[in-house]
Amino acid sequence: MEHKAYNDKGFMKEPIVSICLPCYGRVEYVRRTLKSIYEYNSDVSLDDYEIVISDNDPKQNIRSLVSEFNFPNIHYHYTECEGFMNSYYVLTYANGKLLKLHNSQVLFRKGVLAELINEVKVNLVKKPLIFYTNGLLYKNKSKEFETFDEFFYAMSYWPSWSNGFSIWKEDFEKIEKVSLNKLFPHTSLFITQHFKKKFVVNDNHWFETQRVKGRSGHNKFEAFTIEFPSLVDECYQNKWLTLKTKKHILYDIMIGYLPTLLFNKYVARIENYEIAGYKNNIKRYFPPKSYWLTWICVPLVPFKMVARRLHVMLQQYKTEM
Repeated sequence: MEHKAYNDKGFMKEPIVSICLPCYGRVEYVRRTLKSIYEYNSDVSLDDYEIVISDNDPKQNIRSLVSEFNFPNIHYHYTECEGFMNSYYVLTYANGKLLKLHNSQVLFRKGVLAELINEVKVNLVKKPLIFYTNGLLYKNKSKEFETFDEFFYAMSYWPSWSNGFSIWKEDFEKIEKVSLNKLFPHTSLFITQHFKKKFVVNDNHWFETQRVKGRSGHNKFEAFTIEFPSLVDECYQNKWLTLKTKKHILYDIMIGYLPTLLFNKYVARIENYEIAGYKNNIKRYFPPKSYWLTWICVPLVPFKMVARRLHVMLQQYKTEM
């Protein structure tokens, strides 16, 4: 994995958390993300965290934001690497005790950064593997698990979400050899931590995602019928997951995630990801007739979206009371 990196600033003292942003263009989205950190969470000391930006866009338009947000704890790196591999390289530049991978279009809610840092401080000794699911599990609290299998089962396919991933720098530096999946390098890192003695799912609604209109690019259908299931299968083959957990994850992808992709592409028309090979690809890890079942589940998607939105509104109401 060859890459070239150019660092604008020297290293600062070790912060508690590194917020690691892999970026490629979308300057306005990144600007709003940085604003949500520096303005909406201004009560947090700059010594407690750093912002690490890895930009793999040759145009390097993101670089201008470092001057705009002229703080000593923001660091820009230009990285020559392919696609999602940027999610790996951004971690290599970080100096914090916990490395939090963060999507460039995801906002921090007010007061959340202080809560995140406090959670890290509480876990500095035992250093559990922490994953942030942002209320997507409808639990809205943190929960501890003793085994990797229980941990993965509770999250289902959400370890695919790069914004939820975090790893202790101490653990990251101990990883010697790992084959990084081209679409899910963070999940490849995630499963290297199967040996941990403690795991935490933080399902608090801490972030807000900025909707990117007309998202397209890679074949997301292949990503969730071949690439991510292959990582789940790898865990099963190595006996890090039980057959029950493997089937549970694949089932949720089949009746939940894939129908959502189909709905967004063909009904709502808010995404335009490639779909080539979908009918054949789904046969590799999923049961017979899964292709047709995903289409049958498409009409249920808007009802699930409404239920999700109502749940978020109720949680916000409870928080404001």
